[in-house]
Amino acid sequence: MREGMPPGVNRLRAAVARARYQMGDLWILLHNALVPVARAPVRSDLPEVREIEERAQVPTDISDHLLTLFHESMELRPGLIVELGVRGGESTFAFERVARLCGAHLISVDIEDCLSASSYPEWIFVQRDDVQFAGEFVDFCRERGIDPQIDVLFIDTSHQYEHTCEEIRLWFPHLARRCTVFFHDTNLRPIGRRRDGRLIRGMDNRRNVIRAIEQYLGCALEEVRDFERVCGEWHVKHHACCHGLTILRRL
Repeated sequence: MREGMPPGVNRLRAAVARARYQMGDLWILLHNALVPVARAPVRSDLPEVREIEERAQVPTDISDHLLTLFHESMELRPGLIVELGVRGGESTFAFERVARLCGAHLISVDIEDCLSASSYPEWIFVQRDDVQFAGEFVDFCRERGIDPQIDVLFIDTSHQYEHTCEEIRLWFPHLARRCTVFFHDTNLRPIGRRRDGRLIRGMDNRRNVIRAIEQYLGCALEEVRDFERVCGEWHVKHHACCHGLTILRRL
């Protein structure tokens, strides 16, 4: 609420904001009810891909990107995957299968207790603020006999500009020379769109994540549509759907 405003005006503004939000939810519900959605056929003989395809049938804010996380990571044959942000374990589900196929280490970090998000026996979960943990990362790995060179880094945490800039500053020095970095929520809006045309509730966070990437790369990015381009030493690929997924692969 704005300070100095009469309580009645503040209550009215709050009521209007709630009404707009509820109207948005109603619009999403009506729109999605009219969008024909066909179950995607399973096209792979690889059990891990079939499992991810099955998982992606349940719509979440990242379900459109699960197969992308898997395929892009598999191309690297990684030895170490680090996931910043776990929540319900959607991205973890995809990275687990990469780790199993490649014999990779998978370390996930979240400020909340997310131990129930996965039952993968080789998964290492760290309940810490990822910015603070970055300074302890090398020692943490060496104590466990892990080479601290990150092949795949996934960032899906606070979505705040300053925090994302700090994550880039502190985690990128740990990247292997040949690496891929995923940023989720790079096209975050109050109402977003899935790949199949259905709408999804989001928020307006003032382009925080994509702005942090722009600041690091030194180039402007148009996140509202899919694109591929080269910025300095990075090949940048962007998927605008499902709140946006931006992929940086070092050339």
